[in-house]
Amino acid sequence: MKKLLLSIALLFSIVMHSNDLSDKLRGAWSSENTTYYVVILHNEKEGFKLVNFSFAENQTLQETVIEEGKDYIKTRVYNPVNDFETFITYTFVNDELHCKFQGKSNHVTVYKRYWLMTN
Repeated sequence: MKKLLLSIALLFSIVMHSNDLSDKLRGAWSSENTTYYVVILHNEKEGFKLVNFSFAENQTLQETVIEEGKDYIKTRVYNPVNDFETFITYTFVNDELHCKFQGKSNHVTVYKRYWLMTN
């Protein structure tokens, strides 16, 4: 019985710890400070994939993940239209996505989860 309880506790701990960051970040995010939305996808095989898009700018920007930590991911975004390059560190804090921009733009923007309505 002790082994069973220990096994269940260990399994629960592993499940709760694995993919914790990906579960928190996965989804669509928006901010009042920008016209861009960021969509974060994750699967075990390919890892994180991030796409920025703006209806106002009629543009889509791909992000490249350059570093992944226990509680953050760091990406590189390049816009060939205006030669804009920046690095973004994403962290999840209190149900918000905090994005620290470094490069040609240096600031922090807070994104909130954007709920997509379906029919």
